[in-house]
Amino acid sequence: MLIASVDPAEFRTQAIEIDPFAGGINITPVGIPVDFETMQMRRKACQPSIPGKYANLGVSAQIHLTLFDKEYLVLVRQQKTDHAILKLPSGYVPLEQLNNPYLTLAQELVEECLLLKERKFCRLELNTQRLVKPYSELDYHEHESFQLFSERSNPLKFPEAQIYINRQPLLGNPFLYIHKQTCSAQLVYPLRMVLPDCEALSLLHAEEQYDPLSNELNVILNSELWLARINGDGIFSLSKLIRDQVQSMKIPAGTRLSEVFAPKRKPFI
Repeated sequence: MLIASVDPAEFRTQAIEIDPFAGGINITPVGIPVDFETMQMRRKACQPSIPGKYANLGVSAQIHLTLFDKEYLVLVRQQKTDHAILKLPSGYVPLEQLNNPYLTLAQELVEECLLLKERKFCRLELNTQRLVKPYSELDYHEHESFQLFSERSNPLKFPEAQIYINRQPLLGNPFLYIHKQTCSAQLVYPLRMVLPDCEALSLLHAEEQYDPLSNELNVILNSELWLARINGDGIFSLSKLIRDQVQSMKIPAGTRLSEVFAPKRKPFI
């Protein structure tokens, strides 16, 4: 279901430099602003180092959810050309938000993670702040909402370090890792999801897909929001929340795990 369209020409960002600072890590945006296509061209494999320069900064949400006394990690299944990837909900940080990536996090969460109650969608609150309705095509409940709270949890074993941008500590206290396959850096915000006490709830996902005919990103509503149970060895079961029922699912053929689940052999990488 098509629910919106976005012009990718509006996106701009900058490269970043990463350096040690005050016992943690400092991120500095550098260079001239570039468009989405140029950023993608720069995202090529490299040998990460700190200090070092990277193609772009991204954000991810590490969302934990407890349902029926079981703990889940919320994942997105994203379709590529010849395979699909199970990954954390994530997005690129645009130029105007590089000084405060928490704003990008809020935008990605409200746009990607949707909670359907019967025929309408619940509003989303991030750390008690109600976020704007992202899609005019959808109907929303005015008085039903679900919550996301910052909660320091580290099951994926990210390095424990304070992260700064322009030497200022970041809201949300994120982790940082470097993706060497794209020479990019990712801030990972740990969060706890709390659902409203009501019936007929389903978790849905909205994903941007490029349309070469219109040269726009079409936002498609789908059911690719998954619940993963994890332990020290990784994911051991997958489910979906469909009308209040946690329904077990088999991993679809051709699905791979994101690099975020890879063993952390070196700090931040």
